[in-house]
Amino acid sequence: MTPTDALHRDLQTAYARHLDLRARRRRLARVAAVACATSLVVVGAGFGAVALLGWPAPLHVKNELASVDRGLPADLRINPDVEHASAVAATATATLYAASLQDGGSCTEIVTAGDRGRGARCTTAAELAQRALDVTLPTDDGAGPDSPVVLGGRINAADGSTLEAVYADGSSDSVELGEGRYFVFEVPARHRPSVHASGLELVARSSGGSVVGRSTIPADWDDSAVPDTAAPLYVSTRSNESDLTKVYGLEGHVSAPGAVTLELDYGDGDRVPIPIQPDGSYVYAVPAERFDDFMQPRKLEARDEHAAVVASAQVAAVAYWRGRERSGP
Repeated sequence: MTPTDALHRDLQTAYARHLDLRARRRRLARVAAVACATSLVVVGAGFGAVALLGWPAPLHVKNELASVDRGLPADLRINPDVEHASAVAATATATLYAASLQDGGSCTEIVTAGDRGRGARCTTAAELAQRALDVTLPTDDGAGPDSPVVLGGRINAADGSTLEAVYADGSSDSVELGEGRYFVFEVPARHRPSVHASGLELVARSSGGSVVGRSTIPADWDDSAVPDTAAPLYVSTRSNESDLTKVYGLEGHVSAPGAVTLELDYGDGDRVPIPIQPDGSYVYAVPAERFDDFMQPRKLEARDEHAAVVASAQVAAVAYWRGRERSGP
């Protein structure tokens, strides 16, 4: 073997070792990168485990939030962003979920123990401008004085930074705020009897301590509903949830003293008598050609034997009342 051949072989061996070393370093680098990525995932999972808010709303909550537009015409829908609905405030057993509206408002729902949804509520931007503090307080018929009390809502005032619940005896509890000044609060067991009997007041303050909003929960907030027969003239409309602009019938009860006749005024000269049954109840089937006539209120009047009006009520489609609510005060 010539010196040249020996040098060539040594160079080949050295280069092969260099390639092998570089490959091993690349493999180590890839392993390190994978290990680093895994570490980040683990850390991220760790942060997620301790995060208090922001998890997606469950399907039943999304369905409840979406239902606020069911049966309404396109011009009355508020289209909450249910796909991105998420938890904005939480306690140990209750969560407040929210979905944003395009106009800056939101729709919310409180979910209590047992994953029980308590009904969706929406606040449009027009309503936000009128109310410094929004509060929702679910009730249960026949709940006892020691039953749980959960309330939720939002401080709408931009400078609101703290919230407290003030009880009838003057004592108070601080209410923790979640994301975007939303809150959900469970009244401590020691205060439940007082709240059931006397209500409470929520007071929102700025960082400087000045009051920016109040909301009073009245003493009768959880009283049993007044029976229909107690109203001078009670009316309920029959509709199909697929189209809440239509009214298919009326039913209710007349309790006004002296009432002997009942009449529906369509507002175009057509006045329809509705028989009152001996027990004060009545039922009226709306003719097909009139199904769409209740997007404007119609008048229902009870009269005595001298034709004097003793009770009256406005009758309108559900979509009309929803539209009125959403247009703001």
